[in-house]
Amino acid sequence: MKRQLIIIMSSAISVLLAACTTLPRDQRLGSVTEVSDHQLQLCFDSQTAAPTAGQQVQLVRRQQIGNPKFAPTFRERPVGTAQIGADVSGRCVAATLIQGKARRFDEVHPALSMREPR
Repeated sequence: MKRQLIIIMSSAISVLLAACTTLPRDQRLGSVTEVSDHQLQLCFDSQTAAPTAGQQVQLVRRQQIGNPKFAPTFRERPVGTAQIGADVSGRCVAATLIQGKARRFDEVHPALSMREPR
């Protein structure tokens, strides 16, 4: 009986931790696939709306924080702003980095005026 209780409690805790570390996917538009100086290639997810030419987007980096012995927790940090180029015909579009520094695999989010890149 005691062993079953421990197993149930540990599985419930692991499920809760996993639910707490997941991010809302409705805010994510896509990701950065290539970086060359101030030129970026952004690939958008298939379930998001198509980007418009000249639209500004925010680049967000997810970093793992905390003790690596426990369940991973992530922190989102805005790292830059980009403007989408004129050709928006495909799922991947060219963009120009306006502010900040970008790396490959950074996430693309809608531009928020309240969040400033660090």
